[in-house]
Amino acid sequence: MKLWFIAALLLLTSCVAITATTDFPLVNLQLEQKTIQVQLAATPELRAKGLMFQQAADPGMLLLYAEPQHISLWMRNTSMPLDVAFIDTDWRIHHIRQLEPYDETSVPSEIAVIAALEMPRGWFAANQLAAGAQLTLLDH
Repeated sequence: MKLWFIAALLLLTSCVAITATTDFPLVNLQLEQKTIQVQLAATPELRAKGLMFQQAADPGMLLLYAEPQHISLWMRNTSMPLDVAFIDTDWRIHHIRQLEPYDETSVPSEIAVIAALEMPRGWFAANQLAAGAQLTLLDH
């Protein structure tokens, strides 16, 4: 009986890990001259889930909103350090902020934004992308 319970618990845990990344569609995003594929969170439910419980920030996540709005992000149940780029209505990076693992402090956008792009810590700097960089959502 005890062995069956442990096996069922392991199976359930592995399913949660698998669905953490498969619930999100993947889209292509162009940042200046670089094209990447990221997870898309375009509904309130998917944006609320975000990268919580995922084991890695790769391939990144685009939080997309139907209308420009002031947003705030936090890192509840998110174990990896992230950089987030807040995207203005012209699809340019307005500003980038660092997010700390498990930090539930709200990190607000400075302006009304259409999207936020969450990437592994240091990704924007490594790819020489900063405020003003142009983004294009290629297949949405």
